[in-house]
Amino acid sequence: MARRFGLRVEQPDPVQVKPLSLLMLLLLLSAVVLSESTDYYDLLGVSRAASTREIRQAFKKLALTMHPDKNPGDPSAHEKFLQVNRAYEVLKDVDLRKKYDKYGEKGLDENQGGRYESWNYYRYDFGIYDDDLEIITLDSGDFDAAVTSGEIWFINFYFPRCSHCHHLAPTWREFAKEMDGVIRIGAVNCGDNNHLCRRKGISSYPSLFIFRAGQKPEKFTGERSKEELIRFAMQFITTSVVHLSQGNIFSEIESAFASGVGWLITFCFENGVSRSVACPVGGSHILAQGLECY
Repeated sequence: MARRFGLRVEQPDPVQVKPLSLLMLLLLLSAVVLSESTDYYDLLGVSRAASTREIRQAFKKLALTMHPDKNPGDPSAHEKFLQVNRAYEVLKDVDLRKKYDKYGEKGLDENQGGRYESWNYYRYDFGIYDDDLEIITLDSGDFDAAVTSGEIWFINFYFPRCSHCHHLAPTWREFAKEMDGVIRIGAVNCGDNNHLCRRKGISSYPSLFIFRAGQKPEKFTGERSKEELIRFAMQFITTSVVHLSQGNIFSEIESAFASGVGWLITFCFENGVSRSVACPVGGSHILAQGLECY
């Protein structure tokens, strides 16, 4: 008599994935993909050819909107801002930026940009002069090239949390507008460029220095008023007066422009009224001419 044998294979119960766990897994994977694929330039919204000023300006705009202090209800605000802060800390540094452009994130310090300031710092203290076209913010990457370029530079070494530095800022802006086209007006944030400021012997803030190529820097120690700043700066300007007439006006002006020297021309009229026209060409010298009224 034949016997029958039955084989029953039990299927395991399907794995139950809780919706919450699945959601967290997806978020984790997204974060990993984002961290691996996000370009620092894209994070800040700037091109790869962006200047240091443009990078600072872009970061400040993001800091004012993305900072965790402004987004207390967003649990991911801290991590998002850390990414942006890391991108800024790398791209603002000349050496780190070169390394990033060549190798990406490989070789960079993992803790770079791991700390950031309060929202108030970015609102009131960060990049004091970044929006002033007449003031060039210098850093360790371009400072030496600037002050040895042959132009005269008057540079304000400041510290972001220095009250005297903030008090000087409106006057420094007015002074820069007054001297635009005459000399270069600069600013160095010693909070971001501590090594540069120490190398230049800066021990108090604000410290104001005239720099001329091949010569010792001259420190300003007078009253921090626009008039005194102008008086001090003009000591280092070479000026000469040329009497213009119908016979030499075109040749003199062509000669000055060819040499890259700016002109301040005063036109006098028969009624004794005079009008001045500034013609800055660039360079560190002014050629001032007066057309005398006879």
